[in-house]
Amino acid sequence: MNKAGRYIFKGIIGLLTLSAGFISCSDDEDGYVYPPLLSEFADVVTDASGAFTHIHTDKGENLAIVNTSELIAEGVKSDTIYRTLSRYELVDGGVKIYSLQAIPAPYAEPLNAFPDGIKADAVEMQSIWRGGNYLNMVLLVKAQNGRHVFRFVEDSLTTSSTGVHTLHVRLYHDADGDLPAYTQKAYLSLPLSPYASRLASGDSILFSIPTSAGWQQWAREY
Repeated sequence: MNKAGRYIFKGIIGLLTLSAGFISCSDDEDGYVYPPLLSEFADVVTDASGAFTHIHTDKGENLAIVNTSELIAEGVKSDTIYRTLSRYELVDGGVKIYSLQAIPAPYAEPLNAFPDGIKADAVEMQSIWRGGNYLNMVLLVKAQNGRHVFRFVEDSLTTSSTGVHTLHVRLYHDADGDLPAYTQKAYLSLPLSPYASRLASGDSILFSIPTSAGWQQWAREY
């Protein structure tokens, strides 16, 4: 699985982008109707030849990609799952992909994996939600053109007196001295599959991020 933990602000981390309208609308002048596109976090799978063949949605759908031959990108590995922001149209036989944007999805690491300490440069949370086997989020990050590094820190897994388990995870963010010139969005996914044997329905995830006002927390059901 692709689980790169770096988000580069020198433009979008794009696997590919095809020419298409991303909004469902009609043009009154020429009568053209743009296709209705879905925009979702999803896993995209490559086969032995490195071609994109299927999309796995967070709803559990496994959909064939009908325009595989049109999807060309550099550095794509064979037999790999890529976490993406996918824009696609539902068609007969599966989906037609219009664009894929790579999303960092690093596994949470224990504290001893950070010998130089936890970097906590400020971000803001725009949205956070559980989707399939991931905790997904959209962060607002002040940046110019530097390289920002995101990782996830697993602090602990606690159990309450009633037997409810809570996974405590926080965000590592190293802006590497980049200037806070303007706001960009960072899309991230925390894989939850490593906790399938330790968490169950009714348990929770407590996720913390460093902000300009200090650490802030969000609780989500597992």
